[in-house]
Amino acid sequence: MNKVLGLNHEKLAADPRFAMFATDLAAFTSIGSTETFNRYCREACRLWHINFSVPVGETTSQFTELMEQIERCNQDVIKTKWGGVIITRREGPNVEKFLVIRQGGYLALEMHEEKVENLEVLEGAGLILWRRALEQAMTVESLKPGAEFHFEPGMEHCLIGTENLLVFERAIDPKGMDQDLIFIYEPDVNL
Repeated sequence: MNKVLGLNHEKLAADPRFAMFATDLAAFTSIGSTETFNRYCREACRLWHINFSVPVGETTSQFTELMEQIERCNQDVIKTKWGGVIITRREGPNVEKFLVIRQGGYLALEMHEEKVENLEVLEGAGLILWRRALEQAMTVESLKPGAEFHFEPGMEHCLIGTENLLVFERAIDPKGMDQDLIFIYEPDVNL
């Protein structure tokens, strides 16, 4: 069963810097399959680079060092097709980790039954898609350093690294890390 989710680009368009990009992206009105999810994420990255010849975000040596740590696959590191995860704290239900997303990478569109997440963008730039349980469409917003997001159980969300992107996550995960992942749509294996 495919879930059809409308896309709301109004918040993105309200920022003059992203208005033209939001207009281009608004050709996509919904996501209704794994194929359309992946097409949307790839097209968002492609249109980003057409609209922004100069990078919007900036990454420092911290991003590079964390990517190198992911490549070495040390303990508390999860290498993914979009970059990777570095776990900095895992005590009971409390989990803290870096999400290190390479340019062009994106996470699954997901939700959780019990997990509560707080995200803080540290470096880089990208997009976030999110939706509260009773809302009709997913909100699309830009990600830039200092941006913070709070996700309660049942809220659908996805991060897209239109540029290299570093996000810190603090979560209360009662089921245990990665045991409360409900994937709505997953990224292509060819990222």
